[in-house]
Amino acid sequence: MLWLIFALLTALFESLKDVFSKKCLSESESDEYVLAWALPAFALPFLLPALLFTGIPALGTRFWLALFSGSTLYVVTLIMYMRAIKISELSITVPML
Repeated sequence: MLWLIFALLTALFESLKDVFSKKCLSESESDEYVLAWALPAFALPFLLPALLFTGIPALGTRFWLALFSGSTLYVVTLIMYMRAIKISELSITVPML
């Protein structure tokens, strides 16, 4: 039953993220690059304590290849997503996800 609560909270927070991103992009002078950087940066203080408890496992060369390719794709898609939110309505942009 706990999974249902987590699923509903995830849906709520993801929708709030889109609404606040649209509000930030439309009302202020901040651009999509700043907002795309801010989303992962604000999650970092919550994720670093978890690293202290779990530790760092052994990393191979395939990890670094996956990290580089995954992070490159993530940055490009996040910037494009923020740009789409900025220039279009949320009711048009978000359902395409």
